[in-house]
Amino acid sequence: MNFQEVKKLFKDEINMGLYVPLSEKIEIDLMYAIYEKEKMILISGEAGNGKSFLMRKIYENLLSKNKEFKIYFISNPFEEGDVIDELFLLNFDEQVVVFIDEAQTLSDEKIERLRMLADNRKYTIILATHEKEAKKIFSKQHFQTRINHFINLQPLKIDKLELFINSKLIQNEAHNVASLFNKSTYKLIYKLSGGNLRKTNQLLYKAFDIISYFYDKYPNKVSSNKIDNKYIEMADMDLKGLNA
Repeated sequence: MNFQEVKKLFKDEINMGLYVPLSEKIEIDLMYAIYEKEKMILISGEAGNGKSFLMRKIYENLLSKNKEFKIYFISNPFEEGDVIDELFLLNFDEQVVVFIDEAQTLSDEKIERLRMLADNRKYTIILATHEKEAKKIFSKQHFQTRINHFINLQPLKIDKLELFINSKLIQNEAHNVASLFNKSTYKLIYKLSGGNLRKTNQLLYKAFDIISYFYDKYPNKVSSNKIDNKYIEMADMDLKGLNA
């Protein structure tokens, strides 16, 4: 078993080749809101709950299936401020859909200008931000009537966490590794990650790195029929040490 290759499946990055659909309803609802030309859509959630993955998935769906929209994706508003400024100056004939990730980095002035832009029915502005910042935006009176669709991404329940891990392994033909997970392993991962996607990825990336080391150095000590929970616990301790 090449555990070094398996660990790459859990690298903490936006790689749509490793996307696991966890809520088809949310994806359908978001696509419907865009096709209905809603003014503003707000996606919130704690860091690591999958906001960026969701936005990127919908963005790529629109690119591949739809030609009637002019589509922008702004992943870092602080570094791509010139692209946002361009939106305020151009006059499009077709419908414009703008995805803005990390919207908490937008200045109040830019958020207000985006609100005014969204008042033009040709624009749909989709903002993804941390839960605390979303509440701040939504609490402003002039935004309440313009944010037509609100999505709050919560941490995964344990059954969804199991689906996330198992699907990622199976989709990438790591069936033999997927068979090593049992209920006890999933429960421990859920306890340590709290159902957060980013924490789950980081935990398993580190765990498979540790397993790979022991498998290469001491193969007789690595179980061939299950993931020993001690490796998950070692990975958690290592991550806590790095973040201390």
